[in-house]
Amino acid sequence: MSSSGPSQATPAAQLAAEEVIAFLRANPAFLDHHPELLARLEIPHASGEAVSLLERQVAVLRADNQRLKQQLDQLYALARDNEALNARIHGLALKLMNAAGPQAVFGLLDGGLCAEFGADRSATLVFAETAFVDAGSVPQFVGGDNGAREAFAALLEQGDARCGVVDEAQHAALFGDAPRGSAVLMPLTGAGWDGVLAIASDDASRYEAGMGTEFLTYLRDVVALVVDPWVKRARAR
Repeated sequence: MSSSGPSQATPAAQLAAEEVIAFLRANPAFLDHHPELLARLEIPHASGEAVSLLERQVAVLRADNQRLKQQLDQLYALARDNEALNARIHGLALKLMNAAGPQAVFGLLDGGLCAEFGADRSATLVFAETAFVDAGSVPQFVGGDNGAREAFAALLEQGDARCGVVDEAQHAALFGDAPRGSAVLMPLTGAGWDGVLAIASDDASRYEAGMGTEFLTYLRDVVALVVDPWVKRARAR
């Protein structure tokens, strides 16, 4: 075979090469019917030695197999992580549904999010008045006319969880002067009220924009359900 590279090929040779490529693509079984050609085809190797087409194919298949194995291992690891995360959220949800009163709900929520999900802190703001209990004992109920609600207006209107670094007004309303890292903000929605559930980390890259929040959204819905009975309703006239 000629040792001339593509840069040395004449226009006629280049045309012939294109015809060969087109032919082999249209007839992928051609070499199966002419195995004698396989022994004569040689492909340069990174080591400088020529290898047969069969050897090259085996090497390519081994590399593809290794790559697919790595992808499969990653999928298995992700599935295990998701299963464990789902189990932790399910367990916390059951505890919340069995909690006796809003103080217990928020205590379990704060402790569970920090212990089970690697958060440094969590906070909940309910923009409504509380019913049946002393409002002072449930500071998470901040009232419907609280000025902090304006900082979350876009979040509440959109209705989807957000991840990343929160702005200064949101951080101040939720965490005061605590370190400002990254957080997940989840809007709470009930019958005639709304609010915000947040989990935060001192690490600015812990909760990145675009990360999945499907499991936490399930927990958010549970929180809204268990909080709803404790919201003060406006009296009908």
